[in-house]
Amino acid sequence: MKELKSGYTTGSCVVASTLAGLYCIFNNEFLKNIEISLPYDKNLIIPINRIKKRKNFVTTSVIKYSGDDPDVTNGIEIFTKIKIVKSFTEDSKGYKDENIFIRGGRGVGVITKKGLQQPIGKYAINPKPLEILIKNIKNFLGKYNINEKIEVLIYIPKGREIAKKTFNEKLGIINGISILGTTGILKPMSEEALKDSLKLELKVLHENSNKDWIIFSFGNYGKKYCEDFGLDTSNLIVISNYIGYMLDCAIEIGYKKIFLVGHIGKAIKIAGGIYNTHSKIADARIEIMLANAFEIGEKKEILYKILSSNTVEEACEYIENKEFFNLIANKVVKKSNEYIKDESIKIEALIFSFKNHIGISENFYKMVKDL
Repeated sequence: MKELKSGYTTGSCVVASTLAGLYCIFNNEFLKNIEISLPYDKNLIIPINRIKKRKNFVTTSVIKYSGDDPDVTNGIEIFTKIKIVKSFTEDSKGYKDENIFIRGGRGVGVITKKGLQQPIGKYAINPKPLEILIKNIKNFLGKYNINEKIEVLIYIPKGREIAKKTFNEKLGIINGISILGTTGILKPMSEEALKDSLKLELKVLHENSNKDWIIFSFGNYGKKYCEDFGLDTSNLIVISNYIGYMLDCAIEIGYKKIFLVGHIGKAIKIAGGIYNTHSKIADARIEIMLANAFEIGEKKEILYKILSSNTVEEACEYIENKEFFNLIANKVVKKSNEYIKDESIKIEALIFSFKNHIGISENFYKMVKDL
């Protein structure tokens, strides 16, 4: 099987373009490639497309490369303008961190609805790529003992055009695309290849660890949450959308205890009996939220708020009875057990929202203790 190529995220493009601009404006270096620092002690080398220097600012660009991932942003040009300033431009949509101010320009989306990872009115630059960008800028400024105020303007000439091919407007992101990327590296999402690689990873873990338990995390946020929660992540796999498939694989390989951990946005689908959580397969998140909120006795006005919510994350903010989240965790366990139809396999669940609403299934702690 041909190995699929990874690419890099829009967030990594912005970081690379910004760093190249800093080297140009302060060191007069016109770099053709730049190495950026990513989470988990990883680095990534990205080619720079073009650099133009003016008196007190530099514009640089990177061509987005998505590898073998079918990503609509592949090939677009992402620009940053790096400027030395005495005071920052007034822009309430931007992000300030000490001597750094980051804002969006043409083609960078703006958030208009609740439930996304940044507040309404801010540029759609997700927290993790923003954190990576600021860290790389600070590393550069510290390395060369620079105390200047730096303003970074991100703009994407084809951003508005590309955004029409995404769900951005429905989610509440207008006028452009989002700056995304939890790890900075874009993994290819060919479904069969990804499922095969996940099964192989699961098998290798089982053969090398001799453990009868596994943690299935729905994404990188789930993995980080496990670490913060104090769970042993030596037997953890990020399984993306393939809940049913990976449950089947775990049983086939010989696992006896399965922990399901992740954001409620995916967990809510499992609680409704959906075992592939990709939006193209099925989506009844708000409806499942509504049904369970009704079951737990939420007031009529709360139910209406949930029904009109833009995202699950927003809907979580309206829940008054916090036992709702434990109910969803237990529903995840119940539906997973209904799927596998094997009483010898134990399954427990831990779910969360970005605002730290936590749901824990009934026997979760007991199963952790028995490991």
